[in-house]
Amino acid sequence: MKKILLFISALFLSGCAAKNGAVCFTFDDFDRQGWLNADNIFKKYHAHATFFFSGEIDQDRLDVMKKLRAAGHTIGLHTVRHKNAAPLEEQDTIEQYFDREVLPQLEKCRKNNIEIKSFAYPNNRHTPKTDAFMYKYFDFLRAGYGKNGKPVYIPLADISEKMVLPGGGIGKYYDSKLDDLIAILDHAAENNSLTVFFSHRIMPEAVHVHISPELLEALLAHARKRNMHIIGAEELHTLRGK
Repeated sequence: MKKILLFISALFLSGCAAKNGAVCFTFDDFDRQGWLNADNIFKKYHAHATFFFSGEIDQDRLDVMKKLRAAGHTIGLHTVRHKNAAPLEEQDTIEQYFDREVLPQLEKCRKNNIEIKSFAYPNNRHTPKTDAFMYKYFDFLRAGYGKNGKPVYIPLADISEKMVLPGGGIGKYYDSKLDDLIAILDHAAENNSLTVFFSHRIMPEAVHVHISPELLEALLAHARKRNMHIIGAEELHTLRGK
């Protein structure tokens, strides 16, 4: 933690590079207090994130959605039961999967005037067929490039109206190291490209696929130093063609 705090302090003493590239920080499942507390960190760096909610959209989730949306963040869905869209269970069709896992969430949000344009696949499982179906309802589909996969960079000029956002996981499960994550940000900045991260809870002593507030702040501080766009999925349209 001391190393991370020293790293953040050093960034504040350095100058800003030219504006280049973008980063989307995304968070899955539901972490009421961690997500709400982290909004102060995002505000500090004039940054937005994307939060994908799983489970029944009850009043507690609606309250958190509305607070995060009011702060400028993107709100997305992550299914009722966190079941894979690919491969499908037994004799399911993608339509049946959607009706059971996604539509109840979507309808509850619509009834509460919360517009949803983004969806994260549980366990990052998807196919071109599931993508084609989900594009009927969403603009952005968050997936992942796997534990041992190479980072994916999307040139800002190639951002499209509807697209899959391949994300890299942050957490002990992914053996995440600050220097490696910084290198990903630097590559995106230097090549005017988009990179995407995902995690779950934002908590001290983070384990599994969770991130600590200190690590999150270190990454935000570096992205701000590079003058990158730190935005939610719904804001990607503003970068198309840049």
